[in-house]
Amino acid sequence: MRYLLVALAALLAAFSPTSSVTFSDGYPRASSGTDGITITWVTSQENGIKDFAVEKASQLNSQQFYQLDGTIAAQGAGNTYQFTDKDLYKTTSSTIFAYRVRADGNDGSVSYSATITQPYDFSPGLSGVAKRTWGSIKAMFR
Repeated sequence: MRYLLVALAALLAAFSPTSSVTFSDGYPRASSGTDGITITWVTSQENGIKDFAVEKASQLNSQQFYQLDGTIAAQGAGNTYQFTDKDLYKTTSSTIFAYRVRADGNDGSVSYSATITQPYDFSPGLSGVAKRTWGSIKAMFR
């Protein structure tokens, strides 16, 4: 019986995830700027974390998150990370977005930060991205 318990404990240890992350108090945070909504986070502990990804959802449907483009390589505990959501030009009305940070472990495990929300005020005029794009198109025909 003792050998069975030792073998079971060894088996559980082999399959339990060894990656873990702790986000510092008050993080992640979101702020709006001219380029989009920037998500900032700091970790107080990172063990076996490969990278981070930011996920987004409309607050109206906040259970359906999707990953924004790109990942950020883990740098170790105490580092400050930032990711800017630049896909706001696709938005056609004022809304509140929900964001969370996903930490991917080297062992395949996944951890999530707390969910945060950030309002976005839609402006019917041309966005900064649209203005820059229109300026590039005009320049081609000069």
